Amino acid sequence: MSKSKICVVTGASSNIGKNVAIRLSKVASHIYLIGRNVKSLEETSDLIISNNCETTIVPLDLTNFDLIDELGHNIYKRHNKIDVFISCAGTIKNLSPVTSIKPKDFEDIINLNLISNYRLLRSFHPLFIAADKARLLIISKNVLEIGNQYWGSYNTAMLALNNLIKTYANENKDSNIKINLFEPPLIESNFIDITYPGIDKKNLIKLELVIDKILSYLNENITETGEMFNFS
Repeated sequence: MSKSKICVVTGASSNIGKNVAIRLSKVASHIYLIGRNVKSLEETSDLIISNNCETTIVPLDLTNFDLIDELGHNIYKRHNKIDVFISCAGTIKNLSPVTSIKPKDFEDIINLNLISNYRLLRSFHPLFIAADKARLLIISKNVLEIGNQYWGSYNTAMLALNNLIKTYANENKDSNIKINLFEPPLIESNFIDITYPGIDKKNLIKLELVIDKILSYLNENITETGEMFNFS
C-alpha cells in the first residue's frame, strides 16, 4: 500500500476503528478520523502523527446525515479521492423481545448501523471512483439464520446492511472499487458485554490479530468484492 493513500475510518475513537487507523498510518499519507469522542480521537491522532502520517479529526455523529454530505464535499476539495475506507462505527443497545424494544433504541440502531453507511457510500462514491484502487471494508455481522429471539433490532439492521453492501458491490463490480464485509470474532468490547455477559474473556481473540486480518482485506491486491469475510 502506497504512502500516498488517503484513508477514512469511522468509529476511530476506540477498539477496532482506533487500532486500524493507527496501523494504516504506517502506510498512508492522510487519515480522516471519524468519531464522537473528541478526546479519544485526539489520542489516536497523536499516535498516528508519530508515524509520519497526517490526520484530520472529524468529531461527527454519523446520524447527522447532512454533515456526511458536507464531509464528502470537504474531502473532495482537499484530496479529491478516498483510497481506503473502513466503517467501524456501530451500536447495539440490548437484547430484548421485539415488543420490548424502545422505539428510540430501534431508530438509533437502524440509523447508525444501516442508514449512515448508505449515506457514506452515497456521499463518498465520486471519491472512490477517483482513486486508482479504492478498497472498502464494512464491519458487520453474518446473520446466517433469521428470527433469532431477542436479536430483532440488531440483526434486522445487519441483514439490511449486508444486502446494501452486496448490491453496491455488484453495481460497481467492473469499476476500481472493491467493497467487502467483515465479521469480527468475539473480542473484548462493549458488544460482547451486552450480548455475552459473563463470558470467559481469557479465550477471546486478541485485537491485534483481528487488525492484521482486516488490513489484509484492505490491500490493493484484493480482487474480491461483495464478499462476507470473517476471521478464520
